[in-house]
Amino acid sequence: MKETKKVIKIAKGELKDNAVWFMRQAGRYLPEYESIKGGKPFMELLKDPNTIADVSCIPLGHFNTDAVVVFTDILIPFAELGYQVSYENGISVRDAEKENFDYYSPLSAGLKKIIHDHSDKTIIGVVGGPFTTLSYLYDGGREGYHRTKEILASGDDSIISKLTEEIIDFARVQAAAGADVIQIFDSWLGGVSENYYENHLEENERYFVEKIREIGKPVIFFSEGSSHLYHRFLNLRPDVYSIDWRMGFDKFRNTCSDCVVQGNLDPYLLGADEQYLKRETKRIMDLGTSFKGHIFNLGHGVPPWADWRKLAVVEKEVHSYER
Repeated sequence: MKETKKVIKIAKGELKDNAVWFMRQAGRYLPEYESIKGGKPFMELLKDPNTIADVSCIPLGHFNTDAVVVFTDILIPFAELGYQVSYENGISVRDAEKENFDYYSPLSAGLKKIIHDHSDKTIIGVVGGPFTTLSYLYDGGREGYHRTKEILASGDDSIISKLTEEIIDFARVQAAAGADVIQIFDSWLGGVSENYYENHLEENERYFVEKIREIGKPVIFFSEGSSHLYHRFLNLRPDVYSIDWRMGFDKFRNTCSDCVVQGNLDPYLLGADEQYLKRETKRIMDLGTSFKGHIFNLGHGVPPWADWRKLAVVEKEVHSYER
């Protein structure tokens, strides 16, 4: 009998099996996306439960992943706090008169529709981490994050504290609507030194992940380019460590051999030929077997230029893998 909800079972450490999903699984690389978007501003898409459900489920028409990722955005908490969020002509988060709209309502309704249509799949809710989310306010999410770093280094933690609580509520909304797992994207933590993380971010990060864990759903933690911080991330105690494509599982095993891991195919190899992708997928699956559990994924999100046919190759290779 085919296992259902495999991703949540592996995340809990209850199952060792082949499972795959892709970060940024629902997005611009899909051929149907632009027709659904229809020229509307991105934030308008997140006001419609049917659009949220439809975009979330498009990938299943192209490949058979073990999870559905809810189509939402990590900056929604800013909209709930009264900021104006825009993606046209670059990402913009600015203080503005609060829009009289509750983005959490269509998100909940969209999630319930996804669950109704795909009850056999693990449903993954997504949130940004505090530092990563905040960087879009001060630096537009651009590499370096100099203004974000300066403000936090000055001791002004009022904004990140308020934002952290809103992101926790964002996770609670998704969990209450039926999400099985919460994935945290604190992607840009790799842009800070260990000293900076220890002195300005670690205490809040530990509080944040603890509150997400208290929701009662397995937690996957991802941060890009953060191998210098992995030993500190052990103190966060998520259920799953999603490993960046830069670090091999054989190296991460030196940090934690008894972890459940996720990843970590280099997403910039998705343009390679099929035989190469199959070999890379098998190599990563081989390494994953030495951990408590392994969920195959990319080492970051699907790039907008990706061809879904290559993702289908990877999915099939994962599911046909023999330990």
